[in-house]
Amino acid sequence: MKDSVRACGIYARISSDDGTALGVARQIEDCTSEAAKRGWPIAEVFTDNDVSATKAKRRPEYERLLQAIEHRSVDAVIVWDVDRLTRTPAELERFIDMADRHHLALASIGGEVDLSTPQGRLTARIKGSVARHEVEQMSRRLKRKFQENAKEGISHGIAPFGYRRQRILDDHGRETGFRDVVAPAEADALREVYRRAIAGESLRFLAKYLNDSGFTTIRGNKFQGNVVGAMLRRPRYAGHRTHRGQIIGRGDWEPIVSQDTYDQALAILSAPGRRHSRGIEPKYLLSGIALCGRCGTAMRPNVHKPKNGKHRQPAYICPGCSKLTRKIEPVDAVVEAVIVARLSLPDAAGLTATRPDALQSAAAARDAILARMDTAADGFAQGAITARQLARINEQLKAQLSAAEADVARHQPSMLLDGLTGDGAAEAWGATPLNRKRDIIRSLMDITILPAGPGVRFSPDQIRIDWKGAAA
Repeated sequence: MKDSVRACGIYARISSDDGTALGVARQIEDCTSEAAKRGWPIAEVFTDNDVSATKAKRRPEYERLLQAIEHRSVDAVIVWDVDRLTRTPAELERFIDMADRHHLALASIGGEVDLSTPQGRLTARIKGSVARHEVEQMSRRLKRKFQENAKEGISHGIAPFGYRRQRILDDHGRETGFRDVVAPAEADALREVYRRAIAGESLRFLAKYLNDSGFTTIRGNKFQGNVVGAMLRRPRYAGHRTHRGQIIGRGDWEPIVSQDTYDQALAILSAPGRRHSRGIEPKYLLSGIALCGRCGTAMRPNVHKPKNGKHRQPAYICPGCSKLTRKIEPVDAVVEAVIVARLSLPDAAGLTATRPDALQSAAAARDAILARMDTAADGFAQGAITARQLARINEQLKAQLSAAEADVARHQPSMLLDGLTGDGAAEAWGATPLNRKRDIIRSLMDITILPAGPGVRFSPDQIRIDWKGAAA
């Protein structure tokens, strides 16, 4: 075989790398020594670092190795062990078939594997089967460990935004575990995002706030609206441990927000009527809100680019009947003056109020269920109940918890007017983001722009405002 090999390829792979790449470096070193011992000239080294052979993730260097074999640019391969090529029987069969067609020589540290003979193929298949069994056993042990960690409230995965992972050391300086601790700056920003979400700001503006404040996601990317929405919905920020999307008890970390804050935000984010902005945010106060007094169609802005040095003022127009047009500036001014006047009245703070007794009762029922789940988790940790008993208890309580959380969300007070009522209403309204103003207008009033006939100058009487509910 020594004389027949023209070009040898070395393939090295490690599933999990600590960042030093020492694992693949050692494999390459051993394979290079094996090539020299056999007298096989090395044509190329193929390296997949930190890539598992058992997952669907693509292995670019392995695919390139297969192409090199197909193109006959290598006629021999050295690996540290057969399981470095693959741990799945299907891929191993594909490799054996390719080796047979191209008369490929395969060597591993510890001996040559002759894929051209039945015995050699059997040896490769046995190695592959043993490796696959090891992977399955490891996967089973990890899943079991994850379940135990979840039931004991221990974190799993990457520490999320707002936390940092801290090692726990024993008296001899040896690592015995880890815990997630609050990262103060990120936690403060997260609390502000919750406050703004409850006040009605859009996810896009919340992402902009985090980006403008210099924060990035845990992967170093800029925040997007959908990322912020998913982040705010995570029960772990209120101190809950979840497993497979279900709350199973309290976590062993400090909550960043209170249960009430989390519930309020979740109620806002999950509201059936909540609008999820796509594309460009509206630039005008009443776009799509004010209705045409002729046909009832929602008015849209019409903005002309300057032409021949002339500039026409932006106007609301009716896309339905095309018979009603009003300049935007005076219409907005009337609506804003009216709503500021209403928000300045003594009773304005109660415009979006709900029954406090109903909310208190719903929250108490929810907390009682959570307490029962915590008690069950403590019982499991102390050995008073078995894992099977804990699973049965949680299974029954999950449905009750889901219904209780929905009841709490239904009775949550709206924070839409928070900070916008009373003597400072005018100043606060002026500093309020446009999207929040639009949400408040939708919540409190219906606006209709009335026809006035040709040549009639604008008058506030041409704007009809119908107050809703408690605002009337």
